[in-house]
Amino acid sequence: MAERIEEVAFEVGAERCAGWLHLPAGAGPHPSVVMLHSTAGVRQLRCYAERGEAFAAAGIATLQFDCRGFGASDGEPRQLFDVKRQAGDLAAALGFARSRADLDRGRIALRGGSASCAQVLALAALDPAVRAVVCLTPFIPGRDTQRSAGTPFARLARAASADRLRMALGGSPRGVAVGGEPGETAVLVREDAAARERAMLPPEARLDADGQRAELPGGVVWENRIVLRPRLRTPHPLRLAPRVQAPLLVIAGEQDLLCPPGPAAELAERAPLGELREFPLGHFDLYDGASIAAEVEFLGSALSAEEGVNGGGGIRTHETP
Repeated sequence: MAERIEEVAFEVGAERCAGWLHLPAGAGPHPSVVMLHSTAGVRQLRCYAERGEAFAAAGIATLQFDCRGFGASDGEPRQLFDVKRQAGDLAAALGFARSRADLDRGRIALRGGSASCAQVLALAALDPAVRAVVCLTPFIPGRDTQRSAGTPFARLARAASADRLRMALGGSPRGVAVGGEPGETAVLVREDAAARERAMLPPEARLDADGQRAELPGGVVWENRIVLRPRLRTPHPLRLAPRVQAPLLVIAGEQDLLCPPGPAAELAERAPLGELREFPLGHFDLYDGASIAAEVEFLGSALSAEEGVNGGGGIRTHETP
């Protein structure tokens, strides 16, 4: 029997999150990984769908889901990037995975990328039963990241406050671009972010003339836009790392301008069972699949039937793509 994809859904309060469960061949119970997508990510993007397929082919079930307000999931306003809401979605997804008879509740990992790494680390720090954690190009706030990424935080804060006023007056928020050009009010303004974001759309996507919105299979909408909360507070990864007792794989790009490798290396160093793998690549190169083999290797070892096979307290590996 070949691996298969099952359409799934789970409740978060009164709202519903839609997802895919990539299942390996065989009856299970399978080890599994719960993936939290970053920023405006939806499960149809190639960077997520291809990982689900690769993990399932290696015998690891993969739960991907659209956070509330994104993709096929419930939630208003649409495109709201709310870290508290995301944390609730991730906890519900982990609970759903543990409820499945075909998944081994004792062998479940969490995986995040960029901005979602903070939520993944926070849940792993609270839940010692999480077996392993993967952080791809983690976003770590601080001077080094701001200097490298050039994110216009002041303009983003003003845009968020203006949207809050619009919503208070009964209007619809405008949001800000995820990928943009230097000088624009966008979250990512380096590494040709706008074009690289669009390049991760599936081949069937119907992109609008401006390249800011696309209709995906099943009527799902992707937008190069998020609505920000004013004074957005996220858990700081470097403070969470010492509390994560599971093996942690941190993947960094030596040419990553958006989430630079220095803070990522510190994250791995601070985790009791941290491992750093560096690639001579940029941010979107790693999203686009260059690190999949390393992720599969790590998860296969960490989720094996034997306890304690992974972890190394700051192991550092240089990879050749």
